Order: sequence, then C-alpha cells, then structure tokens
Amino acid sequence: MTEQNDQIVDAFIDLRSPYSYLALKPARLLAQRTGVTFNWWPYITDFRSAYGGEVEQRTSRDIAKVKYLYMDCRRLAKLQGLTIRSTTKLWDSTLASQALLFAKSRNRLWEFCDPLLAEFWRREFDLESKEQLDEALANAGLDVNEWHQYRAEDAESDFAAASERAELLGVFGAPTFVYRGELFWGGDRLDLLAATISASSTSE
Repeated sequence: MTEQNDQIVDAFIDLRSPYSYLALKPARLLAQRTGVTFNWWPYITDFRSAYGGEVEQRTSRDIAKVKYLYMDCRRLAKLQGLTIRSTTKLWDSTLASQALLFAKSRNRLWEFCDPLLAEFWRREFDLESKEQLDEALANAGLDVNEWHQYRAEDAESDFAAASERAELLGVFGAPTFVYRGELFWGGDRLDLLAATISASSTSE
C-alpha cells in the first residue's frame, strides 16, 4: 500500500469538499504539463470535528467560519467559471465514493465525476441517492448492473483499502497530493507540488 513510484501522484479528494472541487482542473492541467500520473482516490474528511458538528449544533463562531469558507470558495470558483452553492447538511458520501472507485476501475472517472460534481455544487444532485448515482454512472457509459454487482462484492473492501492508503500516507484532509512521500494539502499547494516535480525531473 505504501509503495512509491516517482511518476505517480496520489491525489485524495472529498466529493463534498469545495476545495477538492476547485483543485481538480489545476491538478489535471499539472498532470498534462508534467506527464506525471495522478492516481485519484476518494477521501472522507471529518467535517463534524472541523466545523462544529451537525449544522444545528454549530456555535456562532463555527457558522461564521463556514460562511467565510463558502464565500472564499465562490470567489475562487468564479475564476474558473464554476458554481459553488452552500450546503445545508453534512452528506454521507460513502456510496458516491465507492461509485468513484468503480468508475475509475473502468477508466471512466471524469466522465462520471465531472457532471456529477457540477450538478452537486449547483445543489441539483443528491450524493446519497442510489437512483441518481445509477443514472450518473449510466450517463458516464457504465453498466449499472455491473455497478450493482461491484457494490455487493467489492465496493466496501476497495473503499477500505483507499482509506487505509490515505492513513498510511499521512493524509488528514482533502484535497491532498502525495508525491514521493511528500504531502501537499490544499489546491493552493499545487504550485509547490509543480516545483517539486520539476526539481525532481531536472535532478535525474
């Protein structure tokens, strides 16, 4: 689980994280520029601890922090032509994360994730809906019956393995990028990652 490949970046994203969403385009452009492969994994952040529990449990300080977070994300999203609307609940993204792994294993990761995330951040997609996830997978060109079989047989163990990988690499939040054992947490650290990749290639 902890083997390193000098041409691979382990990239961990949380489907519910606006900062993960905002990092996707820059990270994929970085992969194209450098030729380094980004190996994408789902990660579920402990938002309850980070932001004061359930929505109705938050203190005024927690609420102010979350309001600022979304204001900040909307400003950043505007630069990419994206829409990010505030959430009203803490979503359980386990099933959607398993669907991500299924789409990735069938080489349809972005055909699945791109439209799903655009709809989710417009608040037009329910991450917990089995029916909507089935539809998203079908729209990505995937076999829904095959997905159901995967969900019954392999989804739980594959997701557990992805979570174990994150833990062994020291991941504690998303998005996180791990290159040659070095962590870069947050989309605003992609420039540092790019510099590290560049320095690595010139030193060889």
